Amino acid sequence: MSTTIYYFTGTGNSLKIAKDLKKYLEDAEIVRLCKNSEPSENTLADKIGFVFPVYFRGLPHLVKRFVENMPIYKSVYYFAVANYGSSAAISFQQLHNILINKGGGLSATFGIPMPGNMWFMYYPHPKKDFIDRINSEPQETATIAAAIRSKLKTATSSTITDSAAEDIYRAFAPHHMDESFWTKADCNGCGVCAKICPANNINILQGRPDWQHHCEYCLSCIHCCPQEAIEYKQDSINKERYHHPDIKIKELFTK
Repeated sequence: MSTTIYYFTGTGNSLKIAKDLKKYLEDAEIVRLCKNSEPSENTLADKIGFVFPVYFRGLPHLVKRFVENMPIYKSVYYFAVANYGSSAAISFQQLHNILINKGGGLSATFGIPMPGNMWFMYYPHPKKDFIDRINSEPQETATIAAAIRSKLKTATSSTITDSAAEDIYRAFAPHHMDESFWTKADCNGCGVCAKICPANNINILQGRPDWQHHCEYCLSCIHCCPQEAIEYKQDSINKERYHHPDIKIKELFTK
């Protein structure tokens, strides 16, 4: 019996959850999803999970593309763990529908409230709430792991009834959102933003980040810049940066 956990992370929340799940699940492997991730013919795992943040009420586009291209097996127990600032919204239904169309389906879904990193939605935000969410996650994840070990099944509707959430997600076009990123004079060309980007979307040109317009809007470049030199429009100016305190920046490097 083994478990493969695919996770997508920008500022560390999903990685922390995946690492905690691995502690409680027998023979578990965690695999990061990035631009160059290739689905494997994983015939050994009897449980396969997806850990991801909720973006604009739904699945991160990179996660959606990955699942659409991976092999699906009817005998596998598929589960999803969404982390979010407000709710899982339509992300589970989206994932369930992809799996159904490939001959599978979600066996169980779980949600964990975590600190958000999008200023226009979550800032200013009570600091205590962020701290409480970080402190509550390990026990919530342990409870989820127990359910996964027993292959608990939960009902997931394939029908999306939240039209407002669908509209918000439909309008989510992250690839060119990086056109609104800019750097202050504090930028020293260290290259952390390029190393950390899961979309491989940043080159360092003449000592400055140059975004290539296939952004996933994870905001890791902004939040993890050691100099806090990257901004998004005027939204992030003088706002506190966030990455999960138990995750080291180098753990988020993709290259």
